[in-house]
Amino acid sequence: MNKSWKSNYIAILIAETMAIAGFSLSMPVIPLFLADDVGVTDPVRLKMWVGAIQSLSSVTLAIFAPIWGHLADVFSRRMMLLRAMFGGAILVSLMTFVQEPWQLLVLRAIQGSLTGTVAAATVMTAGIAPAAQIALALGLLQTGVAIGSSIGPLIGGVISDFLGHRIAFLSTGLVLAAAGVIVLKWVDDDAAAHQHKKGEHFKFFPDLKPIMESPVLISLMITTFVIQAANMIAAPMLPLFLKELAAGSRYIGSSTGMVLGIGAGAAAVSAVLVGKYSSRFGYWKTLAFCLTAGAILTIPQTFVANVTQLAVFRAMSSFCLGGAIPVLNAILAVSADKEHQGSVYGFNASVASAGGALGPMIGSMVAMINYRMVFLATAILLGLSAYGTIKRSKRLKQG
Repeated sequence: MNKSWKSNYIAILIAETMAIAGFSLSMPVIPLFLADDVGVTDPVRLKMWVGAIQSLSSVTLAIFAPIWGHLADVFSRRMMLLRAMFGGAILVSLMTFVQEPWQLLVLRAIQGSLTGTVAAATVMTAGIAPAAQIALALGLLQTGVAIGSSIGPLIGGVISDFLGHRIAFLSTGLVLAAAGVIVLKWVDDDAAAHQHKKGEHFKFFPDLKPIMESPVLISLMITTFVIQAANMIAAPMLPLFLKELAAGSRYIGSSTGMVLGIGAGAAAVSAVLVGKYSSRFGYWKTLAFCLTAGAILTIPQTFVANVTQLAVFRAMSSFCLGGAIPVLNAILAVSADKEHQGSVYGFNASVASAGGALGPMIGSMVAMINYRMVFLATAILLGLSAYGTIKRSKRLKQG
């Protein structure tokens, strides 16, 4: 492995792990922040605001992700990673001072348009990793994302319970700024590799023709959409469900952090294992297994009686689902032309964000019936995704 590639990759991995930990410090406590600090006490109104706030940021990310991915191909992938980290640091820090729910809605919408660190780090990794190391590199990156997702809620829950929800937002801003500094100082600028060709007409928007003409890429992006929607159905409602499940407890923030953290930790272990061994078993077969097992293990979460049971079953389902994203990204990397990887990953991030926008909307509507039903809705979507993946795999074998 090239020393230069290795040192750049390690810096990206550390910075992205920190960035996700930073986001995870404050994002899970948004429902509690709205209820306790902003004063949204009506249960129906609270669910509506939570769904809208989570969804709108995903909508704006979906709009801007393909543009940022295209600009990464044209100019610099490092520049796009810096934009996502420093932009997020500023916007989340401003959430500390929110007094009305609409203010948080606006800031989250702007955050969605400027951030997207996972997509930026993924396309940079795919661009610098040797072909034989892509699956492992992306698997390790997803492990970093999962580790950040496991550390962040645990720390954020404690900060939220003992120092207040507002300090959690400020802490996110500081961690994101530190991650940006790591990229700025230790990741080489790749602008020279993406110089705009002389005489070539510059296009602000990406050319989606290579994607639209590839049934494999379209299939993968549909899978991305469904996975992200499924993941986001329960996530925004989890703190409110835990509040109901552990009635009378003072430490709902810590309980939320524990459940999310354990699940993310299981996903981290899965991502590195899948990244290492998926090429041996076959990418499509591994993806189908992860989705099927994840769907099956989500169903028991509908019937849990306490926080411990929920944490155990979420850990099991998260372990299965943790391997799905790195495998999917590896298939994208080997299926997309090197010169258009930024656009492909950007569009995939857009599709993921669209799914992320739909998920909380479904979750909010389903939660009107019962909080427990969000887990059943999640399992159904994952099952549909597994079925579609199996069908696509069979078509590729026949073709």
